[in-house]
Amino acid sequence: MTNDDYIESLMNPSLWFRQAFSQKMIADKILHEIIMNKDFIQSMQRSQDFSDFAQLWGNALYHYGIGIENGFKALIIKKHPELINIEIKEDDVILHDIGGKSSKNHDLYSLANRAGVLGQESGFEKKLVRNVLKHLTDNIRWGARYPVPTIKSKLFQIEDDIPHVCVYGFHILDVIEPIFEHFKKEQNNIQ
Repeated sequence: MTNDDYIESLMNPSLWFRQAFSQKMIADKILHEIIMNKDFIQSMQRSQDFSDFAQLWGNALYHYGIGIENGFKALIIKKHPELINIEIKEDDVILHDIGGKSSKNHDLYSLANRAGVLGQESGFEKKLVRNVLKHLTDNIRWGARYPVPTIKSKLFQIEDDIPHVCVYGFHILDVIEPIFEHFKKEQNNIQ
């Protein structure tokens, strides 16, 4: 692949959206094929051991989070290509970040701001979206890979006025789904 071919692929938001939807599909499969499987639920109830559920749920959230990260980066590529930082060294192209330093640490809330998707919400809804994105950021950084964060002070704490079930339970899907719907609309509007 030539440098120009690589840069052309890198700058193609459709590829990034496709990756976002692929990650969502994996998360949906974990959720529907495993977690919501009748035999799995009955086995958990019999054993009263919910650790497998927690691990699988964390992995589903990881894939939703990575999907959202790729979708936000697709939006940045589409609308703000000046926020893509690459370096060309002889026969190599190095992607340093998309959207600024927030992309290096997978900060979904910062990427959402850079992508321009926040701002329509107000009050509680804005706080809820921020808390969900911060929780998913934790899942990307460490939640699906390690039993504890690599730095204790980096552990996300939900805001007191947000019901825990909205961020840690299945209601998180009510926040995630409209984000992916937004990505689909943006993908359909690529010339």
